[in-house]
Amino acid sequence: QAVSYTDTPTANNALYQESNPFDFRQEIIRLDYRINDKHNVFGRYLHDNYDLVEPFGTFINAQLPTIPTNRLRPGYSYQVSHTWMIKPTLINEAKVNASWNGQRIPPVGEAWKRSTYGFNFTQLYLNGGRYEEGIPDVNVAGFASFRGPSASLLSPTTDIAITDNISWIKGAHTLKSGLVVIRNRKDQNGRPNYTGNISFDSAAANTNRSFNAFADALLGNFRTYSEADNDPIGFFRFSQVEAFATDSWKVNRKLSLEFGVRYQWGLPTWTQANNIANFIPEFYNPARAVTVTNAGIIDVTRGGNPYNGLVRAGIGVPPEELGRVPRGNNADVLSLPTGAPRGLYEAEHLFAPRFSFAFAPFEDNKTAIRGGFGMFFDRPEGNIIFSSVNLPPYSISQQYENGNIANIVSARAAAPAPFGEIVAIDPNLTVPRTMNFSLSVQRELPKGIFAEVAYVGNLGRHLLWQPDINQAPFDARLAQPNISVNALRPYKGFSGIRQLRSEINSNYNSLQVYVTKRKGNTTFSTSYTWSKALSDTGVGSGNFENPEDPFNRRFNYGPANFDRRHILVNTYTYRLVLFRKSSRWVRNAFSGWEATGITRWQTGQYLTPTGNTSVGNRRADYVAGQEINRQGSDRLLEYFNKAAFTITPNARRGTAGIGMIEGPGRFFTDLSLRKRFLVTERVNLQFQADMFNAFNQVLLNNPSTNISDVGYGTINGTAPARNIQLGLRLTF
Repeated sequence: QAVSYTDTPTANNALYQESNPFDFRQEIIRLDYRINDKHNVFGRYLHDNYDLVEPFGTFINAQLPTIPTNRLRPGYSYQVSHTWMIKPTLINEAKVNASWNGQRIPPVGEAWKRSTYGFNFTQLYLNGGRYEEGIPDVNVAGFASFRGPSASLLSPTTDIAITDNISWIKGAHTLKSGLVVIRNRKDQNGRPNYTGNISFDSAAANTNRSFNAFADALLGNFRTYSEADNDPIGFFRFSQVEAFATDSWKVNRKLSLEFGVRYQWGLPTWTQANNIANFIPEFYNPARAVTVTNAGIIDVTRGGNPYNGLVRAGIGVPPEELGRVPRGNNADVLSLPTGAPRGLYEAEHLFAPRFSFAFAPFEDNKTAIRGGFGMFFDRPEGNIIFSSVNLPPYSISQQYENGNIANIVSARAAAPAPFGEIVAIDPNLTVPRTMNFSLSVQRELPKGIFAEVAYVGNLGRHLLWQPDINQAPFDARLAQPNISVNALRPYKGFSGIRQLRSEINSNYNSLQVYVTKRKGNTTFSTSYTWSKALSDTGVGSGNFENPEDPFNRRFNYGPANFDRRHILVNTYTYRLVLFRKSSRWVRNAFSGWEATGITRWQTGQYLTPTGNTSVGNRRADYVAGQEINRQGSDRLLEYFNKAAFTITPNARRGTAGIGMIEGPGRFFTDLSLRKRFLVTERVNLQFQADMFNAFNQVLLNNPSTNISDVGYGTINGTAPARNIQLGLRLTF
């Protein structure tokens, strides 16, 4: 039953408040056993089990209550370690960890089944997935959309790690070295639309329409219907080997040095069955390309290879794995060449040096100068390869237009079109890395105050992004604006090809000042950061971005989207110590109150102006001489000078730089008050009151920076206002 309802034939006219049960249980068994003076054994068993029911479904975006509900359940882990004191200056620690994560998110109840709603239409493929009897993904234009159980996740994971570390104290040196070997296995499904995807839309292209999308849905008259043939599973595996060696050298009472190196064998994630493919531009043969018409469809009469440029991993699916790969020996699959790396990029041997020092220049030992440098490598996560199991021809689909779900195949088969956007990985991918460095001066001041001034920097190299390498050339789109973009793309037969590449650079430089008082009944800390973060991804998050011009990183260089030039944070605590010598009742009621707070001020995000043109939404033009951040008479309607930018002409790129507009900053205070009341020696009651944004400051969201928007330059929302929560906890 809906909590609220508006009796209009519009979308989102009902609001539902469904139950969201959560059952959690954890068991921990720990063993510490001291065999003798030299040997100690530690063991731990941890079991987590939680059952979370999402009323509208995990991974499912929906506007209706009658959709699948999902359940998530994790697993358990073991850890055993042995510490051996070979001699007082030589200690070895060996450790074994193993964990099993049963991440399974199935639909529950009856809402996900076709039979619940009388869906009797015959699907295009049978036995394509685990929930073949589930409802399709549905979109009713202007009304609602939701996903069926094909979005359900199956992802059991096993992770095993063996570690050995040894420490040796030799005079002024403390030497440490270690080795870790990791083995991980994850079986995860691809989750294409194997229960079907139906679109109801009364657009002009629908020859079977009733001029109302909801009426079309009631009649079963679809605009498009598509369905994948199976739910492929990738049997993903990776191994990782790392080792390190460091030396902490106490040179004298004033100077300490630490230096070392870490080794990492960067092995990619691969699939045991090799049931993945990759698009490699070097394997694309223009002479064998399909012909894409000006309307964006494939002319099958002209021939060509629709899988041109796709390469199978390894030597293809091994014979012993064919039973687990539905299309492993299909003719289309076998037509693809083999030879892509099993993990789609090559392994690397990586070395990361580290160095730091601490120096006390004065005899009072109240001043310290510290500095350091370190290189760090980031293992690319499994998500970059998981979706590769869905690439054609390992997974295929059919699409029909302007028919009725009672007899899908009687509808008109959709014209052959380029494949939808696919994900690829650059076979020359390099493991991302960062270099961190800092230099600071610390000083102990009177009355328990400590101060530090530091320069902190960070350089990112070979960071990951995912541009569309199949973008239509800018000049071609200008010259032929009325032709389908797919007809202009360099790799025919494909639409977007989002290739994961390791090309991005970033840099961060900052001045950091920190002052704190840690003693007494009144304590505080103040930290100020003046920094700049720059990147060449276009918006600067350094991950999976697709900027306007992916082939010109200089054009995309500018402030990162997380850059906040100034940040000032104050924390403070006051403990009431009065009435400590009063009677028990007075002391219990009035003494021991504690008030804390956090006040934060920061400047805003750097925003980039854009505008809609005949070749898409692109960077705007900057009008020379205009002051950008001048606000109008009403800052909510004109937060910045809107006249400073204009829509870029079609003939060239925009002249506005990345991050030319500074968005609204933040200034707010959070306060807390707490007190513990002693009821008896074994029973106490704790009171706590929290006020977030205590003074109810108006925290503006970013304005629209698209010149083509009706609300261009206008603030259209705010962050949450003041929020107060009260709590009592009884401990006995």
